[in-house]
Amino acid sequence: MAMDFEIPDITENAGKAATGRKQRKPRKAGTLRLGETLRQISHNYTATRESEDEDKHVEFYSLSEGPEKFDFYGTEVSIVGVCVRNKKTAAIYMELPSGNRADFIKTVAKSEGEPQDAAGMTIFADTVTSLFITKPQKGENVVTIALMDSEDAKALSNNAAIEEREAEEKKGISHKIIKTWFDPVGRMSRKTYIKRMPGMLIPSIILFVITVLRPELFVGEANPFIVGFLILGTLCFISLISLGMRRLSDIGKSHWYYWIFFLILLAINQLGGNFLGSQLNATRTVAVIFFIAIVVLAFFPGEAKKNKYGLVPKD
Repeated sequence: MAMDFEIPDITENAGKAATGRKQRKPRKAGTLRLGETLRQISHNYTATRESEDEDKHVEFYSLSEGPEKFDFYGTEVSIVGVCVRNKKTAAIYMELPSGNRADFIKTVAKSEGEPQDAAGMTIFADTVTSLFITKPQKGENVVTIALMDSEDAKALSNNAAIEEREAEEKKGISHKIIKTWFDPVGRMSRKTYIKRMPGMLIPSIILFVITVLRPELFVGEANPFIVGFLILGTLCFISLISLGMRRLSDIGKSHWYYWIFFLILLAINQLGGNFLGSQLNATRTVAVIFFIAIVVLAFFPGEAKKNKYGLVPKD
């Protein structure tokens, strides 16, 4: 689960003092406290850096080898990690089964007042401490609870990204398909790549196998098999190139690697007929090498920090 989700602007909410509340929101969760350094956290946990945002001077750490579960607002939660900003803990991340979310919010509301709903989450904010509870997405069985210092939350808010995402969601299905499968710009995590890549790779392999086992289907003019192969094969090929370029960007490698790779494939296709028996064998060899390269890209971890192609992808 990604800890660096977009934080909405809470300036208006956090500008209101926590008056009328029965108690101030806690700045502690289990043995963790907002404002602690990593050295203080290490007394109870092993912190492993997962990613960083150099522009905002923050780092995200997962926590292990410490108390995995503890009581928070009378509800048992699981620790996920922390966000460190300017060497101090700016946020503590916890997880809660999505089925317990409604009861948890009711419990918090009894002491903190009515929450605000915004940008896919429920927010309890005041001048000192803010609490964010995400809404479960399709297929998710847990939600994230983020306990944050309000000043840090305002500094880390990303309204531009939230507005951009909401605008994308309002666009038509054709735009979403192009953005998902055919856009080569930006980064793509291993997890997302592994989900999407088979959707284009498997049809491509099936087409390839058909051409090998049933070549007679692709003989003659105005052949529907040839037309269908060209249309579907071209779409799959373009999509795999786009997905591969985004994966390469996430790894932090220049796109020149991709174009050098294609120049090598072109050379094999043009010159390989002399060594592989025929031009057809050379073309088939190029296809197999391409398929292997697409699969291999799934094994390289992405950079855990912002690079020249964008921020760390959010799964």
